[in-house]
Amino acid sequence: MRPIGCKAFRNYTDDYYDMDDDPAKAAEARKKAMAAYSEANAARKKIPIVGDYFFKFFSFDSSRFYIPLLSISFLYVPLAILLLTFLGGLGNFGMVLRRDYMALSSCTLMAWAAAHLPFGIAGLALSSLDIPVEVYLALWCASGLIFGILMFFALRTVFGTDAGPNVIVVGSAWLAFTLGTYIFPHISPWLLSPFLLIYGFMYFGGSIRSEVGGMGNSFRQRQNLKRFLHNATINPRDADAHVQLGLIYKKRRQDTLAFEHFEKAYDIDPDEIDANYELGKITRAAKEYQKALDHFAVVVEQNDKHSVSEVWREIGATYLEAGMPAAARDALEKFVERRSLDPEGLYYLGMALKADGSDELAREKFNETIEAAKIAPSYQRREANHWKKLAQKEL
Repeated sequence: MRPIGCKAFRNYTDDYYDMDDDPAKAAEARKKAMAAYSEANAARKKIPIVGDYFFKFFSFDSSRFYIPLLSISFLYVPLAILLLTFLGGLGNFGMVLRRDYMALSSCTLMAWAAAHLPFGIAGLALSSLDIPVEVYLALWCASGLIFGILMFFALRTVFGTDAGPNVIVVGSAWLAFTLGTYIFPHISPWLLSPFLLIYGFMYFGGSIRSEVGGMGNSFRQRQNLKRFLHNATINPRDADAHVQLGLIYKKRRQDTLAFEHFEKAYDIDPDEIDANYELGKITRAAKEYQKALDHFAVVVEQNDKHSVSEVWREIGATYLEAGMPAAARDALEKFVERRSLDPEGLYYLGMALKADGSDELAREKFNETIEAAKIAPSYQRREANHWKKLAQKEL
């Protein structure tokens, strides 16, 4: 962009050197140049309402075309995941970041290109015309709005979160672009450091041991989704394909689709152990307790240690919610005997003991719940704290 009032400044400097060091003429020339500069500055096109304050948050410097890419990769996507871990209850931030970073960053980059490229081309075509600044502002706002809409659906697709958290994240994470305009012009060369690149590859590529496999795992999950969809289409009697599809949709929090596939798997094979286990949890949440117990009974008949014995915790919780504390106590004691440091199982056992009239034993289990939550692994800390708070209320 040409500096405001540059012609007035050039005339001032040219006149200044022709004045033979005459202070009066120099002062007069300077006064005229400053007046011309002020007039040109007042007459130039400005952003409505906010004026130049707008450029403290957004940059349109074409020489820094790389900043949006770096801002998306290093600031926007991690910030969006961080906000969703708090608002959407996704779990541990580090785990979710390693698991879903690649998927969300790919969606974000494509959304950015789809939202900005058409308007960028339109702005370039109009640049040779005398177009009011409001037109360019409208184009920029439209591209930002479309990007926000696309990101709303990207978050819903990748994480399966509800509309409320998605709207808050989309409305807040744009601050990453503003932060990027101040940070990356100064530190961007350091991002090419081989040490940082190696660390990034280790962190996101799955070399660090964890329960997730890095970015490559994200791609494998989506390949598995396509494969199971293909199998379910080619062979509609493949119960396992529907179970795996249900588990994928469940992880994405697309509960309706998950339930549909678990039901299809159950219709194909009523003895399918995973389908019965998942349907038992779903029907328990829907307060259809007898259906839930019927499904769990099929699981126990085949393997009473299914899902690391969690089937007994589900059975106990179902009996407890159905108002049968004695039966709940038997199931939960069997689970706690096998999983003595599980905060959820300890809490449910405490509630069953309390409902059965054993108040002193119930207090012991609530205290054990609190202690178990304190030593829970970091990736389980958020969920463990939930049971810890419930136990503290019972004391």
